[in-house]
Amino acid sequence: MRRANKKILVTGFSPFPGSPVNPTEMLMHRLPKRLGESHRGVSFVFAVLPTTWAGREKVTDRLRKTIKPDAIIHFGVDGTRRTINVETRAVNQAVRVRPDAVGDAPKQPELQINGERSRSSTLPARALLEAASSSGAPVRLSSNAGTYLCNATLWDSIGSGIPSIFVHVPTLPKGKMDTRPSLPRVEDAAVRILQETARRLQSS
Repeated sequence: MRRANKKILVTGFSPFPGSPVNPTEMLMHRLPKRLGESHRGVSFVFAVLPTTWAGREKVTDRLRKTIKPDAIIHFGVDGTRRTINVETRAVNQAVRVRPDAVGDAPKQPELQINGERSRSSTLPARALLEAASSSGAPVRLSSNAGTYLCNATLWDSIGSGIPSIFVHVPTLPKGKMDTRPSLPRVEDAAVRILQETARRLQSS
């Protein structure tokens, strides 16, 4: 029997040092207008996460426990990327030389002491890649979510047992010669990722 009222938690991040404008924060305001409250009977809950290490427990973990979603799709920005990247894993590492939005660093270089070295994304990365690519945006699979809060957030969500994935987007293009996808193109890709995830949830 299908469970009714399935939910997808969709998150972006607030600005942080090096990214004073975070396109994923903008996405969290734009996507509800495109998708509405639900698709195929699956509802969406959109949230902007603070780019802080403390926010892992104070905000993100509470969202998972309060909303109890059936799937989680995190979006984050990476200024070194020129394409949209669907992340296939998180690693048990936390960079300590890069401060968060309030100047703090993680307490230790591992996300979990004596934990496994990596965790694989638990939503179908290739299927979501194909869905995003159908928008015409440049999309790739990636096995390197970094060692900052994007990676930590994916690590935590996978560890929660809720099917989860992370999607990195590049910073906004600067000028006509910049090959990075525009915000509307990134939005189109995000819409297709969410629609495909809703389709799979509803048919499961």
